[in-house]
Amino acid sequence: MLRMLFVLIFLGSGSSLFAQSVDSSVLTNQAFISHLPHQWPLMEQLSLKVKASPAPHTLVQERSLRILWVVSNAFQARKAFPVIDLFKQRMQALKLDYQLKMVRYNEGTSYRQHIDNFNNGMAFEPDYVISSLTSSVNRKLIEQVLAKGKSKVIITDLSSPVIGWLHSSPLMYVGLDERAIARRFAQYVDSIYPLDAKIAAVMLPVGYINHARCDAFIDAMHARGRQMTKIFYSDATEMDAYQFVSEMAENNNPAEYIFSCSSALAAGVLRAIKQHNIESTTNSWRYTSIEQRALDDGRLVVTLERDVKEFSFVIAETIQSDLTGLDLPNLYIPSSALISAVSPLTR
Repeated sequence: MLRMLFVLIFLGSGSSLFAQSVDSSVLTNQAFISHLPHQWPLMEQLSLKVKASPAPHTLVQERSLRILWVVSNAFQARKAFPVIDLFKQRMQALKLDYQLKMVRYNEGTSYRQHIDNFNNGMAFEPDYVISSLTSSVNRKLIEQVLAKGKSKVIITDLSSPVIGWLHSSPLMYVGLDERAIARRFAQYVDSIYPLDAKIAAVMLPVGYINHARCDAFIDAMHARGRQMTKIFYSDATEMDAYQFVSEMAENNNPAEYIFSCSSALAAGVLRAIKQHNIESTTNSWRYTSIEQRALDDGRLVVTLERDVKEFSFVIAETIQSDLTGLDLPNLYIPSSALISAVSPLTR
């Protein structure tokens, strides 16, 4: 009933919603919650379940659940594996019987191969499809799944509902508020660099994440009177970022700060900074021992710590709640914090 209400409210107030959306194809999470205030208490209820001890379900399953997890590129795979491991732990604790199949799109894999791999995965007839929207190919494939309506879809790494999918909405969007985080990065960078500092940006290909992260950072910097000295649109690979920074170093024109729009790009920027021994810095979107070393040696000035456990557990709890008929929000935003070399924790 709530899902039908979701569609009717959005279709009935389209123009005002579009005006509040930064991108005409997606809604900001602020606009989403503003127009559907009942989503907030549902999100809080789900958060309590995620952070509590697992409560095994009591329903008798007629068969194993079939779950298809789509990983869109090599870096997403490295990020996804810890999430998937924790997801498996929570599913086991919830005593849910399931089968998990993965589809991976690695660098060098053609779009045709990715589509074939995805279709092979769909032959598994999954009850749930878990996928990010990091490429236009992924969007088209997920769009087809939603149109058929045979599998329920959980979108990861996105907290901006897609307007074109309002009539057949995914079960859940699970993602950080990328725009808010990008603005926090801009605020921090603005606070530690003089106005005449050279600032460059390594962007992602045009799309949802590029708009939410990269464009939001640049817009926030412009609002603070900052201009970018160089903006480079990459193919989202570590090598792309490495070559961009290497070229700046070889031309003896490095930027003092280089905004990295993803952790994969940050890895390439950090490698080039170290190899060419230039006094540039960057940011990242994850916090591991690698980022801590980069913070310690000054190449990295700020990074993002996300609650991987919360991100993993919410997917498992969403599936259990859906099976038992509990009302669910259509959006969930896990916790995150900025970590800098100066201040260990910046919220």
